[in-house]
Amino acid sequence: MECPRCKNRDADYFYKGSKGVYCRRCIRFKRILIEEDIKGEEYELNDGASEYVYLFPLTKYQKEASDNCLKMIKDKDVLLHCVCGAGKTEIVVKTIGEYLRMKKRVCYAIARKEVVIDLEKRFKSLFPKADIVAVYGGHHERIYGDIIICTTHQLYRYPKTFDLLVLDEVDAFPFKGDDILYAIAKTACIGHIIYSTATIDERLKKEVIANNVALVSLNIRPHLKPLIVPKVVMNMKFVLLLYLLKLLRSSDRQVIVFVSSKRLAKSLYLIYKHFIACTYVYSDLDKRRENINLFKDKKAKVIFATTVLERGITIKGVSVIILNFHDGVFDEASLVQMLGRVGRDFNDPYGEAYILTTKYTKSIRDSLKTIKGANEYALSILRQGD
Repeated sequence: MECPRCKNRDADYFYKGSKGVYCRRCIRFKRILIEEDIKGEEYELNDGASEYVYLFPLTKYQKEASDNCLKMIKDKDVLLHCVCGAGKTEIVVKTIGEYLRMKKRVCYAIARKEVVIDLEKRFKSLFPKADIVAVYGGHHERIYGDIIICTTHQLYRYPKTFDLLVLDEVDAFPFKGDDILYAIAKTACIGHIIYSTATIDERLKKEVIANNVALVSLNIRPHLKPLIVPKVVMNMKFVLLLYLLKLLRSSDRQVIVFVSSKRLAKSLYLIYKHFIACTYVYSDLDKRRENINLFKDKKAKVIFATTVLERGITIKGVSVIILNFHDGVFDEASLVQMLGRVGRDFNDPYGEAYILTTKYTKSIRDSLKTIKGANEYALSILRQGD
């Protein structure tokens, strides 16, 4: 027996009910009988949906990556591996446009709903004639359109539907480590997948090797400036908290302070709000969107955030400080992504980055190695271009 949705074959997860045998491994996404022939609904695409307009001219490096992506996806899945801020979304635009021109169905899926909301606005500018539909928890009244942008959790609504599925930030929580979500995502695609990320985890490495996935890489940001290498400061916790206040008060930029828990985010907000205009955010905070907008609108200089802000969201002109007080909470990928929030603005590719830590961990060493390695590779490419 095999579940038609999550591909489970473990007999312990199957249960025979009054209507037949169903899989309990993925039952949180609605009960499904193993003999069901699941398939997606047919829907029509609008004429002209394929027309796209870039929000800014692509660099020659982005154009090369974009062309390679379109070329490779015709025959196999593609891993689009780019540094933070390299413009992964813009690189896949040409491929999406070509699929829409051929009247094929496209989905762009990412782990977090904040990013879905931002991407909906972005895609409406990129594809002005397309019907862009965003689908996430609490927002699924309409689920079909020319381009569907959804959280990875919502892919269960689209079995065997998409000719092109862009899986962005495939190593991000909650998609990371969730084999059920991963299987559901693959079931949603009847064509090819573009795996898009700045950091590759072990599962993705195995996927690339097992299925001969094509690799398209870009280690250069559009402004051609290097990634910001963080300053690492190690000391006792209370000393670092005092140093943090000094950094926040002296900075002439807005600052994202990444912390390891929602409790710490709120506690620091309650303390530091007496000294500096600040706010806080974590995944299940009721006023999460309100607080993020408070920071985006520059009504708060500092935002204390969990990893909910580590990916997909671009806020211009910020610096980043990471409080690494608990060994093992932030892995290499998280650190690289959080640090990647700095220097993304084409007109202001600078900023400061700090890791304040009680222990110089392997994750910190590896993240520094990754960032410096990407910078060295980018420099060698730029020299060749010269």
